[in-house]
Amino acid sequence: MQWMPHFQVLDVGASVARAREIGGSELMHGKGEDGQSQWAVLVDPVGAAFGVIPVVDDESAVADQPESVGRISWLTLVVSDVSSTCEFYEQVVGWSKASADVDGGFEMRQPDGVSAATICHAGGDNVGIPSVWIISLPVDDFEESLRLVLDGGGEIIKGSADARHAVVRDPIGVCIGLQTKK
Repeated sequence: MQWMPHFQVLDVGASVARAREIGGSELMHGKGEDGQSQWAVLVDPVGAAFGVIPVVDDESAVADQPESVGRISWLTLVVSDVSSTCEFYEQVVGWSKASADVDGGFEMRQPDGVSAATICHAGGDNVGIPSVWIISLPVDDFEESLRLVLDGGGEIIKGSADARHAVVRDPIGVCIGLQTKK
């Protein structure tokens, strides 16, 4: 089980076809009465599920909102083969690699240059983090949130109260990132 982000793409059908060509798979594919692709759920070659949807014309109302509790602030994917995974998302979603050496990986950017996610190497500090999209959520009280994770039967996979960012697993096995609210 995992949280599943959805990425905006210019052409859902083309993204589905490209994903299948380069080692991904299609789980679901919604089409309109005219046969045009409206959305799809895909799985990348490492097994991380994600959705693709058409580009939304006006996101300014969402983009201008300050970071708030409960609003996804970042996405991270931890994999053993960073280069191939970055290439997959470049070809399927239209992202590009930006800065290197982010936990042994790359920051990925949308075509307009806006940061979209990080794809990191599975070794080092990231050992034990599964190859699924990890959504990060800001919290008001970081230490209290970690305590509640543990009290509720979850576990801390990476991070600590000192680090101000952690990857945790809830009692049913779903991983999320927690971070202090900026």
